[in-house]
Amino acid sequence: MRARPRNARLPSTNAARAIVLPAAAHHSEMRRFLTAFRGAKQLPIMFQRSTKPLFRTQWKLLVPLVATTLAACSEGVPIDNGGGGDGATTSSGGAPTGGSSTTVGGGPGTGGAGLGAGGSAGGSLGTGGSSLGSGGGATFEFGAFPGAEGFGRNATGARGGDVYHVTNLNDAGPGSLRDAISQPNRTVVFDVGGVIRLESRLVFKNNQTIAGQTAPGGGITLYGDGTSFSGANHTIVRFVRFRMGKIGESGKDTVTIANGHDLIFDHCSMSWGRDGNFDLNQSSGAVLEKITLQDSIVAQGLQTHSTGGLVNTRATSILRSLYIDNNSRNPKARGTLQFVNNVVYNWVVSAYILGDTSGRSDGVMVGNYFVPGPETKGGTLDSPTPAYHLYAVDNWYDSNKNGALDGRLLGQGDFGSVTWLAEPSVEVPKVPALSAAEAFEYVRQHAGAALYRDAVDEFVLAELDSLGTEGKTISDEASLGLPSVVGNLPTGVTPTDTDQDGMPDAWETASGLDANDPEDRNDDRNGDGWTNLEEYVNSLAR
Repeated sequence: MRARPRNARLPSTNAARAIVLPAAAHHSEMRRFLTAFRGAKQLPIMFQRSTKPLFRTQWKLLVPLVATTLAACSEGVPIDNGGGGDGATTSSGGAPTGGSSTTVGGGPGTGGAGLGAGGSAGGSLGTGGSSLGSGGGATFEFGAFPGAEGFGRNATGARGGDVYHVTNLNDAGPGSLRDAISQPNRTVVFDVGGVIRLESRLVFKNNQTIAGQTAPGGGITLYGDGTSFSGANHTIVRFVRFRMGKIGESGKDTVTIANGHDLIFDHCSMSWGRDGNFDLNQSSGAVLEKITLQDSIVAQGLQTHSTGGLVNTRATSILRSLYIDNNSRNPKARGTLQFVNNVVYNWVVSAYILGDTSGRSDGVMVGNYFVPGPETKGGTLDSPTPAYHLYAVDNWYDSNKNGALDGRLLGQGDFGSVTWLAEPSVEVPKVPALSAAEAFEYVRQHAGAALYRDAVDEFVLAELDSLGTEGKTISDEASLGLPSVVGNLPTGVTPTDTDQDGMPDAWETASGLDANDPEDRNDDRNGDGWTNLEEYVNSLAR
């Protein structure tokens, strides 16, 4: 059940006389991509020095951009793809199986940097607009972790704080996750993997890093009730499965946030909410902003009120994620929402809700795919009003339920009475956008707690793979028929950590650190801004 490998193909070009890559392109995965680049074997490959390597997830995002922005001739002239063909830059659309890519970002008056033919030689890539251009290496802006994007990309988590080892799967008590999150400024690492059965809601605090990727075996699943991140400013959550369930508190969400700022959820799976699955609803008089959900799955909100969730904030980014088997609100967008490269499948009454209010909202929708399932009755782009100010390009709709991805481009008329814009009405972070078809494939391969895909995620992904013929909303998670309701997770081996600083002895030794000095976790051995502990937990997410 490991994440499926991505098979990438790069379009050909005859215009470049050399391919200029950063030194990190020696990475074996990038080498495989280069061998697929038709004609590359006739071109010199020049490597530049780079300050730090790119992480695997970043290479995967880089692949579709290589065809349009990376290759350059030896004099530093960018590739010219003739303004069309496989490497064309997306503007208002493009072929569903083409190689087009865009960068989404920028404020009023810029509309984001264009990439590809006709774009700048120094086109933007990655978190915060790190430059990728001819003659230079690829770098990424410092943030929550390498690959963090969107409005929540600068969450600091527990950087420089304490570390807590979760040593059991108990609901409470010493060594439990509940005890771990009882104090702020903690990086939480897991010495155990498996299912934590919650007897009541978990309430997270500020400046926490929940490093689910450290859990051995099949990772970590929370089941039995919901969670609150209200007021949990500067929190990072990675590779955690949140599964509330019918046994959870009535009328509550799987993940809820009513106030706060600078939170990022990466490679998480959220399901079985009794209200919403991922519900961000700014409470009266409060501020809720700078939030990212990326590379995640939002699935199977429980009937009779089955929703993906309300997103009512000042600034949220939802990137490369899957909304599936939710009756409505996939999501319901109010305030400011950047919605890029997502897949929405088998909603019932409404997929993306365009405000549904007289209050102003601002949206950026790029490269998303909407695919009705067996239960879908309509409402793809639901409840639009002129108060919803929208910039939307390269969004697709495949309604024929024939088992193939062969939809059509959504045009202005499909979005109803929204205020249609030629450029974003608000400034949003730069995000490298795949085409809608590329995004579909990326999401099905990488979304969710994908270091180990559990039975619940595999269940909904099998429905997605049917492209219209399978899918259902549920009212009871037990109806899936999985062992122990949530499925079984394999056990694993916990590496030795003598000084209990969150970094295993073997990793510390290999990194030139002292396995008997717990304080070196907060040092920065290579001066890149991330602490040694962050370097370790980030390395597990490659």
